Amino acid sequence: YHGGCRRMSVFKLIRIVFLLSIFFVILYSTWMTEKQMAAWERPITVTVYPILGDSDPQTARFARAINEETYDAVNRFFDRESGIYGFSVTPAFRFQLAEVSEDKPPDIPGQFEPAAIAFWSLKMRWWAWMMDLTDGLIQSDIQMFVIYHSLNGNNEVGISVGMRKGRYGIVKSYARDSLQDRNLVVFTHEMLHVLGASDKYIISTGEPIFPHGFAKPDQRPLFPQEKAEIMGGRIPINSYSSVMPKSLEQCKIGRETAKEIGFFGKLMDY
Repeated sequence: YHGGCRRMSVFKLIRIVFLLSIFFVILYSTWMTEKQMAAWERPITVTVYPILGDSDPQTARFARAINEETYDAVNRFFDRESGIYGFSVTPAFRFQLAEVSEDKPPDIPGQFEPAAIAFWSLKMRWWAWMMDLTDGLIQSDIQMFVIYHSLNGNNEVGISVGMRKGRYGIVKSYARDSLQDRNLVVFTHEMLHVLGASDKYIISTGEPIFPHGFAKPDQRPLFPQEKAEIMGGRIPINSYSSVMPKSLEQCKIGRETAKEIGFFGKLMDY
């Protein structure tokens, strides 16, 4: 009997050591990938998953017309903004597209539900891992799930998120050509979250926070600003109102965001 208990204890110990080994390998791999991305020494591979958010035929047509060139504006934005900080990332990203799908990620819970958020995070990471296994593409550094919706009289498509842990983003987008430039602003904002950038606006109002949420916090007079700090999300017009940027041409990476995503670390290597 005691021999059987010892054998079971040894088996249990081996299983624990095996599981811990897998855990540390995953942690090390995650750390190495994040370090490489923050170094900006090679293009970051991004897999984009176009997902149909509704059954409107226009949504399907729009999603199927998306290709890698759709995201050229994102690389132009990073090329321009990295140049401001004294170096060049060209291209910053290599985009690859998965097949258009109707398979939606788990619903995002409310932002003030910690238990639901924790459970959703586990489900989402499993779902993203399964998508990565089955997409038939090379393994990427970042996964971006873009869910397209038709307008249908509704100007709200829901919450978009970017998660550094897990290295994925969920972007709610409009299936309309005239709004594609604005879609790319939201896409880039969420991808910057994955790269380590924090929000720089007031959660309850959406208004940019001074100074880090302003593209030019030293401008005098301060208002109106001409561009949006990409993580501030909006262009401040006066002390109480702001507007959404129409494209990445109206956006800027501010100093705090540049620090968070590794731009200043890149400069220190020179």
